[in-house]
Amino acid sequence: MTVTTSDLAYRDIRGMLTGGELQPGQRLSQSRLARQLGCSTVPIVEALRRLESEGLLVKQARKMARVRKLSSSDVEGLYLLREALETITARLCAQRITSEEAQTLQTLAHAYEEAWQANELESDADIAIHRHIAECARCPLLVEELNRYLLIERTAGRFRFNPATKPGHPHTHRAVVQAIVDHDIDAAGYMMKKHIQNGLQETLREFAGQEKRPKRKPKTESPT
Repeated sequence: MTVTTSDLAYRDIRGMLTGGELQPGQRLSQSRLARQLGCSTVPIVEALRRLESEGLLVKQARKMARVRKLSSSDVEGLYLLREALETITARLCAQRITSEEAQTLQTLAHAYEEAWQANELESDADIAIHRHIAECARCPLLVEELNRYLLIERTAGRFRFNPATKPGHPHTHRAVVQAIVDHDIDAAGYMMKKHIQNGLQETLREFAGQEKRPKRKPKTESPT
């Protein structure tokens, strides 16, 4: 499969988003990105269009785009979608997971717990668990949709995983994982639903806390 300049630009800009180099609310200039990545604006336009369709960027006037920044209502909507989707994936996973996949899931949950206890928690540790559960559900469309929600949350909602609040207590993951490993379909769906609901409340609390802190203006790129 041929990799185009547009594909490379998309990959690089997406990496800036997931890596935190581009912050929520920051405005992006096509011409400046082109200079930074050493290409013309044509592949930049195509890359930005793809990222806009994924919900990571918001189109602006004058050949600009803005990194999506979640509002409290956006957060609520995102978690309601995740609750519905991940309740299904947890139930399917409990039904279809193999012993080898169950062992991997337990390893991921243990790594999360160790990171939480050491106060070294990163969003990737949480995402790895949820993604593995979805993949073990054996339904690619569900995985694709979940990945989109997780990516939006990760890039546009950087108020999560504040060390001061230390969210996501391991016991919530532990209950979900145990139900799945036990092939208890109803318990897996119920525990995942409760886990996502708890995550929403934690995230909204952190969001409200950030709203009360002194606001820092997002970086703004000039159109040139």
